This record gives sequence, structure tokens and C-alpha cells, in this order.
Amino acid sequence: MHEIKEETSLNAADTQWIYDGLLAADPQSEPRRFAPLVLSLRDSEARLMGGVLAATAWNWLSIDALWIDESLRGRGYGQALLVETEALARKRGCTHARLDTFDFQARGFYERFGYTVYAQLDGFPAGHTQFHLRKTLSPARRS
Repeated sequence: MHEIKEETSLNAADTQWIYDGLLAADPQSEPRRFAPLVLSLRDSEARLMGGVLAATAWNWLSIDALWIDESLRGRGYGQALLVETEALARKRGCTHARLDTFDFQARGFYERFGYTVYAQLDGFPAGHTQFHLRKTLSPARRS
């Protein structure tokens, strides 16, 4: 008998197993090449003050979260994290980026860096809107 249970997370091997199983149904698909992309911003005492949680797959950068401690906002750290994230994604061969944000978060910030809204979900959460944005990444610069 099989058991369904809720888990708070899966290890990397189990996560990859699920994705590999899903992709096995479409042998024409290009390789997924999934890889996490995580950046941190730490102060001189190693306290976490910001960061990016993202991943790359199918030549796309997918940003799940970009956060800066309130005490550091407006000082260019968000821009620096975004620029570095995109640069690392380009080195991995990414040609596009996607993310989502809410009307009470950072839509304008992302639009200043070339992201455009391609969809929105009204009422998520109630009384608000979630925006889905995308960007074409320029090729990686050669050093």
C-alpha cells in the first residue's frame, strides 16, 4: 500500500526524481538543466540582510524572491542583486527571465530594469493583484 503524506521539503535527489519523471513523458523537450540560483547579502557580522531565491531551467531564469532588509532599501542593493542574478543566469545560457510580484510589492522596481507584465491575477490575495513579468536577457558578455 502506498502512503500520501505532507512534507515540508524534499531533498535535491527526490525533487529531481519528480521532475525527471514529469519530463520523461515528453522526449522531444530540450534538456531542463534545472539549477538553483541563490544569492545572499550579508553585513560585516554575517547577518542576512537580503537575498535572491531563484532557479534556471530551459534557458529561463525564474526569480522566486528578491528581498532587502527595510533598513537598506533605496541604497542600490536590490539593483545589485538583480543585476548579479541576471549575469549568473546569462552565464548559464539563459535568454529570458520571469518572476511575479504583487501590487503592494515591487512591480515598478522590476519595470525599471526592463521587465514587462504579461499577465495578472486579480483577487490574489483578496483585494490585490499578482503581476507576472518577463524580460529578454541580452547575451552574456565575454571577458
